[in-house]
Amino acid sequence: MFIATISPRSTGKTTITAWLLHALHERGYPVTGFDADESEQLYRWWDARPEGSYPFEVHKEASTRFHERAPEKVTEGGVGVVDCGHLENHSGIGWSVLRVADLAIVACAATNSDLERMDEMPMDFYINQAAAKRADKKPPETWVLLCRVQPGSTVAPKGIRKTLTEDNWNVFTTEIPAIQKYASTGEGVAIKASGSHFDELVTEMERRGLIKK
Repeated sequence: MFIATISPRSTGKTTITAWLLHALHERGYPVTGFDADESEQLYRWWDARPEGSYPFEVHKEASTRFHERAPEKVTEGGVGVVDCGHLENHSGIGWSVLRVADLAIVACAATNSDLERMDEMPMDFYINQAAAKRADKKPPETWVLLCRVQPGSTVAPKGIRKTLTEDNWNVFTTEIPAIQKYASTGEGVAIKASGSHFDELVTEMERRGLIKK
């Protein structure tokens, strides 16, 4: 299966993808990473990995032929996790990724500006457009992940969650806070996801039946 991390613009997708890859791996899922962003940030993090971190492959695949090239690189029963470039600027690559995605995670910062950007694109129309090229002619299962949530903040994320829900978006209960632990992710930085918010996210995904071993 493929899990794609998407958004209209930069919202920490690479960080989310890297931590989710580790969280899934540490929970026993066979994973493969894909960098479908022309910036190649995820690949650089993998390439500069310290010993013991990133114990899985990450492939550079920022291509409008992603749907043709990537599936053969995922082992049978494995999970491919994709860091997708900004959909505003890389729509062709994004549509190719969404042609094979089983689960699309929309990264949305807990800010009004990010909420507005989802309406302006609009994200739901973009995702639905990919359905015509999919085998089942349906858009992928899609869930919003609130990220960069300020620690101690409750009013803003609660209001954004309410608006998204009213607009018929599925929203994960798990939220990713704006803390140094995640902000410092980069080249040469080891990741241990056990006990992290991404570990909680994997638990929620399992509970909702979005992933299974």
